[in-house]
Amino acid sequence: MTRFRYQALNTSGDLLTGEIDAESRRQVFGELEKLGHMPIEATELKDGAGGGTGGLLSRLISSKPSREEITEITRDLAMLLKGGVSLHEALQLLSQMGGKPPLRNLMAALQRDIAQGKSFAEALGVHTDVFPPTYVKMVEVAESAGTLEATLDKIAQERTRSEALRRRVTSSLTYPLFLVVAACGVFLFVMLQVIPEFERALSGFMDKMDPQAKMIFALSRFVQANIDMILGIVAVLLVGGLLLSRSRAFVGLLIRTLARLPGTRRIVQFQQTVFFCSTLGTLLASGVDITTSLRLVRDLFRDPRAAEKVDQLIAEVRQGHRVSDALAKLNLLPAYVIPILRVGEEAGELDTMAVRIGGFYEDRLDRALARLTSILGPSILILVSLMIAWLIVTVITALISVNELLV
Repeated sequence: MTRFRYQALNTSGDLLTGEIDAESRRQVFGELEKLGHMPIEATELKDGAGGGTGGLLSRLISSKPSREEITEITRDLAMLLKGGVSLHEALQLLSQMGGKPPLRNLMAALQRDIAQGKSFAEALGVHTDVFPPTYVKMVEVAESAGTLEATLDKIAQERTRSEALRRRVTSSLTYPLFLVVAACGVFLFVMLQVIPEFERALSGFMDKMDPQAKMIFALSRFVQANIDMILGIVAVLLVGGLLLSRSRAFVGLLIRTLARLPGTRRIVQFQQTVFFCSTLGTLLASGVDITTSLRLVRDLFRDPRAAEKVDQLIAEVRQGHRVSDALAKLNLLPAYVIPILRVGEEAGELDTMAVRIGGFYEDRLDRALARLTSILGPSILILVSLMIAWLIVTVITALISVNELLV
């Protein structure tokens, strides 16, 4: 993504400025329009704060509040508002609390914007790198309805649930990745330290070795001679993976690939269902209209093809079709979800039904992740054991054959 500096007018005619990460200038304008602002200009930042590798490095080392800190401060703000504290005083208190400097500075900036006459949603909209469009839109609707404290509490609960799910997904992949890294480390150790000792002991009998032993010794010599190149390639792959993870097209390709694999197909489907239904239900329950809610959900999809399906869904809804009827044609969610959403629409409780579906599939996602981890862990251990056993057995067999020749 590229960093842009933008200028826009809010609904009161005030000039807003700020920075945002986006794929293009057109996307910047789209994000501003979704927040109710009129875009004026979006300039790509070319220096260290902008795009490219330098911009990536700058963003990696830049200090801004984490997702967890924003969730916690949202919960604190809701609690203060429920206690009768005004928004201006609540932001002032939070800016003086003993949190990290980036968080205190953010609260102080929001307080200054409120003091200048901006609405809370407009103040949040300046910091698009911290507060996503769904957050800002829910606050905007809540300010109009006079339910800001309840909405902030709901936002905090939804973010907490989402972060817990993200941690479960991450932790389920950590153990298999650790095993892969450990396997690579053991392989390098054997190639660099163990096999050379056997090769020196058998150096006079190389012509009598079987082909497998010769191949192992040749592989060991190759690793020893090119260890710097191998480590360099690993470093390049890691950096390249980090850069590609910020590419929407690459992430979409990765998601589609995982969706075709037998072991991960259901996990991708469950995660997409949880994401779509939970976010849609939360937005609708906060008073956001159906079209805007779908548009906000669409922009959160990291798979461009799934986002295109949501675009088709939005077009169908604008033409007067039901959400459930439009979803039935798109193959975006499991078939089981469609009739349940239809019942919710007919009862006027689409938001409640969508949240329930999200919770149901979140449980199924947890079970699928646990099942995948229970299969991957032992499978990787078995493969690593077989690889090391093959290396050692081949070398020991060669050593025994040499002893027999000497006898």
